[in-house]
Amino acid sequence: MSTTKYESMKIPILKISEYPTWRVKMLMYLEAMDPDYLDRIRDGPYIPTKFVERTDTVPEHYVVKAKAEWTPEEKAHVLREPKIKNILHNSLDAVMSNRVIACKSSKEIWDTLETQCQGSASVKKNRRALLIQEYEQFDARPEESLTDLYDRFLTLLNNLSLVDKVYETEDSNTKFLRALPEEWDTQTSIIRHQYDLNIVSLDEIYGMLRTHDLEVQQRKNKKSSKAKSIALNVEAKSKGKAMEVSRRKAREAESDPDDSSSDTDGNPDANTGDESSDSDMEEMVAMIVRNFRRMKSGRIEDKATFRKRPSKQTKTSISKRAARVANLTSQRLDATSVMVWVTLLLNVTRQRHSSHQARIGWTLPQNLILR
Repeated sequence: MSTTKYESMKIPILKISEYPTWRVKMLMYLEAMDPDYLDRIRDGPYIPTKFVERTDTVPEHYVVKAKAEWTPEEKAHVLREPKIKNILHNSLDAVMSNRVIACKSSKEIWDTLETQCQGSASVKKNRRALLIQEYEQFDARPEESLTDLYDRFLTLLNNLSLVDKVYETEDSNTKFLRALPEEWDTQTSIIRHQYDLNIVSLDEIYGMLRTHDLEVQQRKNKKSSKAKSIALNVEAKSKGKAMEVSRRKAREAESDPDDSSSDTDGNPDANTGDESSDSDMEEMVAMIVRNFRRMKSGRIEDKATFRKRPSKQTKTSISKRAARVANLTSQRLDATSVMVWVTLLLNVTRQRHSSHQARIGWTLPQNLILR
């Protein structure tokens, strides 16, 4: 059954930079395989002996048994030694295995690895002093999370225990709470006053702080999502209003294109159109006034120009100008006063000089005469 366990369990592999962790894992592995393995790396290999009683010439003493004299129990103890050596060698890479390949026992391999990775006694002493100094000066780093701080402090405590320096529970708990940033002052004060730091473990303190940290993060996420939702609603409303204004302007432009074109502010093309309409209106009114004066004074001459009927193109041009004048008058000027004046002027002209219309050869557009 022991062989089955050995074959199924994974052997921890040594990395020099992680020797303290490997040492703990290997001790746990050996103890799980067989508790007697720890005795072998601490006390050396098991050697069967027997007691020899005292004689007249030789005092009582122990001597090594011959292999043929071994009992089954003694054989089992002896066979543990090569198993431990095999486990240790399988946990090493080629470089480290070459450094301990000449060792005769598992204890010798273990001690050699300890010296190679941890140093001699003087090196251990210096390392211990450095770890104690790091513990005394332990503090949170900028932008360091609670979990990272806890892991770093726990690693420091483990390294101190490997050099036989163990602090009291109250001392380590107080050191950890004081190392937290100022934002944790309220929580650390509550823990110091409500809990006995001699009893509560460092893991329990971390658990309480972690729970509070998660609650704070949840509240922040909730506020952030709420603010984002409000921003999206405002943006949607703004887009809706903008689309409604665009649709309303489009409907107004479709229902009254002349007004939209004439009311355009700051558009050079619109101003050019207005100036053209003003000139057309002035030209048409001036022509009407000239004809009225000629008719009134009787100076209308029977010339070929007047007897000749105007061409179709001329009539079309005059009609367009008259329509443009009427349109501009209704949009920009005082429609009532202008149109009344033009109507009276044209009606008087038609009544007093009806005989001259035939001689002139053309009639004014009917859309200028309001009935």
